[in-house]
Amino acid sequence: MFELGAIRVRAMVARHYAVADLDPRNSFLHIQMRIGEGRPLGDIKEVGEHLFETASRHLAPLLSTSHFALSLEVNEINSALSWKKNAIHPRLRVVAGA
Repeated sequence: MFELGAIRVRAMVARHYAVADLDPRNSFLHIQMRIGEGRPLGDIKEVGEHLFETASRHLAPLLSTSHFALSLEVNEINSALSWKKNAIHPRLRVVAGA
């Protein structure tokens, strides 16, 4: 569903945040998935559900506490309002033999 050259992963630390009752043991992970428009809703939901289930399994120890929250949101990028240049695609297409 996604070309390898288009995948990016970013991790951002929130230096200033508040969670619920301000208990210092509270923590959270919010996953924001941004994808280009045009994919069927069912496919997007399937990918989102798979990613959320995978994250939930990986984070099960934290989710078993009463101090952790996990969320995932999929945002579809409006192509009319997004500009990109990507020199990685051609290289990976050659490597893949595409």
